[in-house]
Amino acid sequence: MKILIVLSILLTISSARALSRCEVARAVKNSELALFTQYSVADWVCMAYHESGYNTMALRYDKDSEGKIQSGDYGIFQINSKLWCTDDMFPNGANECHMNCNIFLSSNGDIQSDISCAAVIVNEQGMEAWSSWVKNCKGKWIDYYTFFCFW
Repeated sequence: MKILIVLSILLTISSARALSRCEVARAVKNSELALFTQYSVADWVCMAYHESGYNTMALRYDKDSEGKIQSGDYGIFQINSKLWCTDDMFPNGANECHMNCNIFLSSNGDIQSDISCAAVIVNEQGMEAWSSWVKNCKGKWIDYYTFFCFW
């Protein structure tokens, strides 16, 4: 049993895909997120860096004070299961994006589903929905996140 657990962990780690900042910038620039003109491409790249380190397989569980898992944060933008998606572990989420949370975990670097849900989130709550964006990006000089990224 221990061998299966270790093998599962190693497979998950080996299949993780961290995009470069320029890959993220290109994906955002060529997507519906660029239509939210109050936010720059650098805002999205900065947020993704602080949320997941550009890791498309990032998965973090939010726990209560007793250590019980309350929700999960999925993918490059760490989309939360309480409001935005649902899966077997969190079947009672509001699922505002009408997606299964696991679709945000992409081993091949495809972040189109993440982008589609992020558009729903930013349309409803703005980028303030991501506390890491507020803390690390909002109102700061962040243009360097897109420096030397050739579209």
